[in-house]
Amino acid sequence: MKKFLLIIPLISIFLVSSLFASQFEELDKPPEGAHEGQMFLGGFISIGFPYGDLITSEENFLQNNTYKFGDSEITKELLVTHLSYDFGLSFEYMPIDYIGIKTKLKRTIVVQRTLFGSDFENWSKTLYSNFAFLVGPAFHLTCRKQWDVTLTPVIGYTLAKYEATPIAAELIQGYKEYNGKRKRDVNGFAYGAELNLTIYFSGGLFISLGADWNNYPLKFSPALTLVNYSTETGQGTGAKINKTSGTLQTINLVLSVGYAFSN
Repeated sequence: MKKFLLIIPLISIFLVSSLFASQFEELDKPPEGAHEGQMFLGGFISIGFPYGDLITSEENFLQNNTYKFGDSEITKELLVTHLSYDFGLSFEYMPIDYIGIKTKLKRTIVVQRTLFGSDFENWSKTLYSNFAFLVGPAFHLTCRKQWDVTLTPVIGYTLAKYEATPIAAELIQGYKEYNGKRKRDVNGFAYGAELNLTIYFSGGLFISLGADWNNYPLKFSPALTLVNYSTETGQGTGAKINKTSGTLQTINLVLSVGYAFSN
């Protein structure tokens, strides 16, 4: 862990030194595209959906449960959906034509949200969140063109937290009292890939639109053991979570904006 934490400031120093060592052209220079010696510094945001056995377990856990809205007679089935959000910074250096080395510092949040409809109050709770450092080779389709397609497999490390069944804990009365520790630190390795279409503009500006896939293998120690109790019946609904490990994966649409410059 300590070694990982030392990597972040070292990468930051490298990025800053690269910026100062670079010779920026005039802002009205024509688009140069990707080529040897080119560097790319930018920010990105993304939105998509998560999946995996942990997401399936979360959805199954709420089966056969309903929620009553206050003092009214309105009762709705307790269904949830999941969304994932990413944002962060990226830097790439191309030592040769067509191939670069890309690093990403990003924040990921997976949200669990009720599906009661637009006419009713809905709840959103964080299921999973992390800070991640990722690195990998970036393969470019073109060289010195105004457009480019890149494929970037990445691997890295995450500082992450997982809060199991957050909607159940919020809306099922008495649920918290029947269960143990739902919140866990789940630091560990992650990997994925990103595919982007990039357009270069005058002055070094670039805009990329693409998609990425990420896989976060999680381990729980001690085991994550939860039972869904219904206070209306005083008995379990039959839904349980009993896991020592699980997978959480995301597929997101990604928008990136930044500047390209040469050393």
